[in-house]
Amino acid sequence: MNLMMNDVKEVFNLINSSQNICIAGHKAPDGDCIGSVMALYEFLKPFNKKLTVYIDGIIPFNYKSFVKEDVIAKEYDNNEFDLLFVLDCSDAERLGKFKDVLKNAKKSVCIDHHKTNESYADINIIDSSMSSTGELLYDILKISGRQLTKQIAEYIYIAILTDTGKFSYSNTTGKTHEKTAELIELGVDVAEIDNIVYNSKPSNVVKAFIECIGGIELYYDNKFGITSITKDILERNNVNMGDIDGVVEFIREIKEVEVSCVLKEYEEKNTKVSLRSKNDIDVSAVSVKFRGGGHARAAGFEIDDTVENTKKLLIETFKEQFGE
Repeated sequence: MNLMMNDVKEVFNLINSSQNICIAGHKAPDGDCIGSVMALYEFLKPFNKKLTVYIDGIIPFNYKSFVKEDVIAKEYDNNEFDLLFVLDCSDAERLGKFKDVLKNAKKSVCIDHHKTNESYADINIIDSSMSSTGELLYDILKISGRQLTKQIAEYIYIAILTDTGKFSYSNTTGKTHEKTAELIELGVDVAEIDNIVYNSKPSNVVKAFIECIGGIELYYDNKFGITSITKDILERNNVNMGDIDGVVEFIREIKEVEVSCVLKEYEEKNTKVSLRSKNDIDVSAVSVKFRGGGHARAAGFEIDDTVENTKKLLIETFKEQFGE
């Protein structure tokens, strides 16, 4: 963190000297994105600035109760900003329909923990040793010396909880647990948040999840597992893509599986690929080949092709990895 101290001080100087501040997260938001964006929003509220929040995509059902819908702007009308924060976003394209905001900000700050981050902002505070963007943001906010509220602590807790897979992924460090303890001391109700985030699936979401895992196919001595979340499954069960979470982790739970893959059909020729690995395979290296990014054990990319063609491509891609 010492290396970034000058950057962090500069960020607080920019906050003080800016009137119009924008906070943006990545499209198809997850818990780390939503938690980080909302934590920074709550932190900046007492500064009496004009705040705008952009996230491209529907907030999944299990985060809706934490987010005031009217806080997130629906459209971008070429507003100009003195200062832009981009959180949990490894490249500008991931801002989706709000990516032009980068051109219309006098100063931009990126806070992220993806090792594939392209350092596209004016100030880039990137630390891939962090479990989550939320954990990194917590360190930055503490440097301000301001007392963090229970609500800010809740948002950061959600960010860390979800991006560590309930503190089970290899990105969870002793420091992650120490910071989490501090958040609990600030009043975070661990059981309540767990119930809302993980134990509140509507029955139609569960049915869609079951359909997705019913389609799992295993290849290369069961080392590679793959399935799809199609528009057909979503429509049949009346759910949004972001509501179906945990399929790629479910596949990874299969004993022999080394790499799990979920294909998400956004349009007929637009498929998002989510990859997870268990041991030595770096899925971010695979993602980068397809202009994606992420971490060694969790990565992804988008491809302008059908689910079926993308599936063939992935099966072929992992042929080399598993020595077939």
